[in-house]
Amino acid sequence: MTSGNDRLLAILKEAGDDEASLDLDILSGELEGKALEDAVKRRAEGEPLAYILGYRHFFKECYKVRPGVLIPRADTETVVEAALKFFGINDLATGDLLTVPSYGKDITDIRFADLCTGSGCIGISLANEIVRSGGKAEGCLIDISDNAIETSKDNVKTQALKPEDIKVLKHDVLKSVPELGKLDIIVSNPPYITDAEMEELDSVVKDHEPDLALRAGADGLLFYPYIIRCAKELLRDGGALMAEHGYAQGDAVRELFGQGGLKDCLTIRDYGNNPRVTIGFK
Repeated sequence: MTSGNDRLLAILKEAGDDEASLDLDILSGELEGKALEDAVKRRAEGEPLAYILGYRHFFKECYKVRPGVLIPRADTETVVEAALKFFGINDLATGDLLTVPSYGKDITDIRFADLCTGSGCIGISLANEIVRSGGKAEGCLIDISDNAIETSKDNVKTQALKPEDIKVLKHDVLKSVPELGKLDIIVSNPPYITDAEMEELDSVVKDHEPDLALRAGADGLLFYPYIIRCAKELLRDGGALMAEHGYAQGDAVRELFGQGGLKDCLTIRDYGNNPRVTIGFK
């Protein structure tokens, strides 16, 4: 490592960056000179690496992210994995994913919606895997945030294998059910952080990622009844709703699913062994 990079590493360490060496390696692999110095200063101020780089890898794609849009997490890949198991195209499924039943419908005509889509990573990744498996997936990515809408549009253009089959819609699911026709699956990673948890979040998240994509009231469950309402109106018989939630919210979300009229509800764990995705069927 050069003496210049030693200085930059010291800046990150002095700022309390626990992964200073790794962060510097990543940044210096893509930037140099003043651009690298500026990036190191941003990281030292606590800005997430994904915002500085402008992207985050998720599932098999590389998604554009920008400030104001939630950064995709590995835990959220569980939603994609569960959906693929539902459609019979996840031969590598293990653990709780093996409990997800099969839809039994041919994948040549799948219709889906991704509610609270953010970067669009769930819906695009799901559609791409269906296409890779020889199927066809038409869907809609929905969010209320202008930043999310623009980012997901960019990601459809650059990451979707069949961008013409994926639409992006600005809509507030807390106010009404979008007019989408009948769907085979609804996937969602809605806000689910409680007001109390928001105060305890790491500053890298709390001070930089959008409150709109994180906070969900006193119990963190604000969005689920509205998403369930969408599922009841939009899903075909046998279709599925799959929604991410916090590690301690599985029982509550599963109860809401049942109260909302969804059947055979189950919660599956992520690869960290935390309850992460609840599934219900129309």
